[in-house]
This record gives sequence, structure tokens and C-alpha cells, in this order.
Amino acid sequence: MIFQKNRDEVLKADILFMVLDGRIPDEGACVELGIAYASGKRCYGIKGDARSVELDMDINPMITGCFTKLFYNLDNEELLKSLEEYLKENQL
Repeated sequence: MIFQKNRDEVLKADILFMVLDGRIPDEGACVELGIAYASGKRCYGIKGDARSVELDMDINPMITGCFTKLFYNLDNEELLKSLEEYLKENQL
């Protein structure tokens, strides 16, 4: 029941915006990303957290391959600047 409600909400959305901070990406968010990507939605990711980098891990290419654009910078001020610049020139 929870899965179906969540899936239905993802399918109603225009875009998916996934926060990738943390030791690993959230499993539920990864499922949502897969649903959105498979449905042809534009998917965006943002990561400004160094925990996975400190463990010598990068973001899985099966996840990053779904993104229309990934905003990735460990300097949070620079991360926000890159997002702002993108939004000036592009529509989500």
C-alpha cells in the first residue's frame, strides 16, 4: 500500500529532485528515482556531503546515469551557486 501510494505520487510529479547526502543514497529515494526515470521524467540530483568521499566511495553510476543534471560540490556555497547559475539558463 505504501509503495503504490508513493509510486502514484512520483508518477504525478513533473520532475524528481533527489538529495544524495549521506553515507549512501537512501534506498527508497533510489526506487523513486528509478520510477521517475523509467517514466521519462527529468531527474536532478544534489550532493554537498563528503561522507561517501571520505570512505573512498563515489556515487554509483547506475544512480547518476538517471540524472538530467547532477549538482555535486563539497563546498556548499559553490554548490548553491552552481544550482543558481543552472536555473538562470535552464528550466527544471
